[in-house]
Amino acid sequence: MAPTAATNPSVGDSIVTSRLLIVQSKRLMLASLDRRFRLHGEDSVGKRRERVRDEAAQANLTYRSAVLTWGLSTSHEFRLIAYSSLTNLAEALVLELRETITGRTPRVQLELATEVEILEDLIQQWRQKSRPVAAVA
Repeated sequence: MAPTAATNPSVGDSIVTSRLLIVQSKRLMLASLDRRFRLHGEDSVGKRRERVRDEAAQANLTYRSAVLTWGLSTSHEFRLIAYSSLTNLAEALVLELRETITGRTPRVQLELATEVEILEDLIQQWRQKSRPVAAVA
C-alpha cells in the first residue's frame, strides 16, 4: 500500500510531536525524582530534581514555541498556546503600565488607566476563548 498524506506526518507535525515527547519525558523524570526525594530526602536527588525541573520548564517553552511556529493554526493545541501566550504578554504589560502610572500628570494617568482596563478586558476575553479549547484538548 502506498503511503498517503494522512499517514505521513508533516515536518511541522514531527517537530511538534518530538518536542511534546521531550516535555513528557522530562515530566516523568521529574515525578520520579520528586517521589524519590520525598522518600529519601538525599541532597544529590534534590539537586538533580531541581536541574530536571529547570529542564522540564525549558522543554515546555521549546514545545510551546514549536507549536506556535510549526503547528496548524486550526488545531486546539495551537489556539490554547496562542491565547495563553497573549494572556501572559498582556499581563506583563499591565504590570509595567501600572508601575508607570504614579508620578504622571492626571491626564497621562487617566490614559494609562484606560489602557490597563482595555488590556484587562482583552485578557479576560482571551481566557474565555481558551477555556472551551482547553476542555476539548
